[in-house]
Amino acid sequence: MKIKMLICILCLAGGFINKVEAQKEPYLKYPHAEISNDEVSLTVFLPDNKKGFYRGTHFDWSGLVAKLNYKKQAYFEGNNTKQKSKTITNIFGPLEASMSGGLGFKDADSDGKFIRLGVGVLQNGKASVYEANNSSYKILDRGTWNIEKGQDWISFTHSLSSDFGYAYSYTKTIRLNKQGFIIAHELENTGTKALNSGLEIANLLEKTPLKIIYPFKLQIENSASEHLKIGGNEIQITEPFPESELSLDLKGFETISPNNKVTFENSKSGAGVTVSSNQSLSRSLVEVNTNAISTKQFINISVPVNDKKTWTTNYFLYNTNAVQKKVKYEITKVDIEPEVFTIMKDKWNDEFKHVTYPEQVLDRVVEVHPGESIQSAMDAVSTAGGGVVVLKKGIHYLEDTLIPRSKITLVGERQAETIIMQGPNMMVSGINVEPEQQVTDFIIKDVIIQGTRQGKANGIRMSGKNGSRHNRIMFQNITVRDWSAQGVHLKRTDNIIMDHCDFQYNGSGGGLYHNVYFLYNKYILQSDCDMSNPIMGKGNKYTSCEFVLAQRCKIRDANGNGIQADHEEAGYIFLHKFDISGCGRVALWFPCEDYYDKYNYTENPKYAPQNIILNRCNVVDNTWGAMWRSVNNSYVINCSFDNKNVDMGLLNCDVTMEQSTFLKGNETYKSVNDWPGDVKLLW
Repeated sequence: MKIKMLICILCLAGGFINKVEAQKEPYLKYPHAEISNDEVSLTVFLPDNKKGFYRGTHFDWSGLVAKLNYKKQAYFEGNNTKQKSKTITNIFGPLEASMSGGLGFKDADSDGKFIRLGVGVLQNGKASVYEANNSSYKILDRGTWNIEKGQDWISFTHSLSSDFGYAYSYTKTIRLNKQGFIIAHELENTGTKALNSGLEIANLLEKTPLKIIYPFKLQIENSASEHLKIGGNEIQITEPFPESELSLDLKGFETISPNNKVTFENSKSGAGVTVSSNQSLSRSLVEVNTNAISTKQFINISVPVNDKKTWTTNYFLYNTNAVQKKVKYEITKVDIEPEVFTIMKDKWNDEFKHVTYPEQVLDRVVEVHPGESIQSAMDAVSTAGGGVVVLKKGIHYLEDTLIPRSKITLVGERQAETIIMQGPNMMVSGINVEPEQQVTDFIIKDVIIQGTRQGKANGIRMSGKNGSRHNRIMFQNITVRDWSAQGVHLKRTDNIIMDHCDFQYNGSGGGLYHNVYFLYNKYILQSDCDMSNPIMGKGNKYTSCEFVLAQRCKIRDANGNGIQADHEEAGYIFLHKFDISGCGRVALWFPCEDYYDKYNYTENPKYAPQNIILNRCNVVDNTWGAMWRSVNNSYVINCSFDNKNVDMGLLNCDVTMEQSTFLKGNETYKSVNDWPGDVKLLW
């Protein structure tokens, strides 16, 4: 039987630290470890039964932050208050704890014993309701801890079993990146009962003024205080709160997915933190008192017997004083790594044709506030000769499709806070243009284009025709998520640039819908894009696409294939530092397939991509790495493959391997009869 696991993500906001350099503090006398990279340094306390900073029964013992610095500014840091080992009152940053008592708290057969994740087996007295501050719970079994550490990561694994059916192995890994860190969780059920627990994550921030920003328009069910300013998707606290407490039950998150994201900003220190989880909300609360602000995020996770569940929490750090105050209208050209040009010259001479950038008109600017018409502004500016349409921060709900216009730069005032939202009654694409009207020099930058998985709607769709193809289209620093059809679908469109974009969680309407789908396009540049987590389709599909360069992109956790390239005129595709992992089928699926007669097998190279280069790609932990048919004049250089069944399976291919590793091994097939039976010819 499956039992749902309720998780509460709790963010306590009381104030960011204003210090530029963290000073040495007495609390560092407790067992701790330090991890760092060029931008972020993090000190965490270690679980220790005798000398640990925290040895109480409420919070998970692992991952407590002693100090966090970003660009030499302290974001979280403890104070000098003397620590009591069973409580936490004097550190800031992420804290995690089971909710609702934990495992077995109300079970009749547990004999008063229950389990809290990251703590151990506890003995309850006669209390029928769990109390977080109750110090009378006795720890009967603390389980075992295993800690592993690298330069920029640390992992804690807590293993525990009981005599009343619950057992688990719970791993929490903190991994730094250039602008924050990720906490990855894996909970494996090793017992005989389904797990029913929760998680509370706290971020303690100390003083006002503070702003809390959500990705949805707030609806408050109970009255707010005069000390709070609530509008749109923001809550602002501009003065110290009185002694009384306030609890707000937030609504509005039901209209979007993913919705589990909250941002804190302190205008005095300039510190900003965005906390997001890859699990959807079932409830959202805000609680405020004189010392702290807490945002409680509730999610549901099922962990059956003999199964495991993973989830992540991402911490994105920034400084509001460093954020450009003036909206930047100009695009930034992509910096292509020099190695790419060197290899292209060596393998292809001068045959590869690079993209042409769009031309911008910057001397005409119109601002659009939430509730005003984006379409009217684009129409007016385009008719006048082109210019910039600035979307002011907030949520811009769409009642109908936006139609792109030529010579328009559509830019958000601030990427994290400017959202184009699929309206509640809208079942069509967010942005769409048909072949009858050619669009050139169209740019979207610094916005979130958020779907709701309603209808069969694309996030962005541009369909051209031969003789008047759409041309010079650029997306820079945009997010396109949760559209039921394609996230982005470009057809008969040339000179396409995607830079620092997030295209995830699209394609819930069926397996033919993908995060990104290119069809009959030429001259494509993708750089630093994330196309992970397609719901049912692929991360990225190139059909009849020529002259493609994709660098430093990633696709992770696709249920099916990661990338597909196929059909005629498909070729000169260069993938540089592409990271593909966790695909349920094939990471790199390059079939020989006639788009118009796909159900009849062919080995005609005309219908397979030619002239492929993979350089410094990481293709790991997929069911199959690369399965190619009739792919010729191609190279795999400096790549790493390590997959479950086959690293590269090649049928009638001409592919040269140079300085690459294949830990699982490759297979070469001379006939379609040798092709693995569990890999379909049409996928």
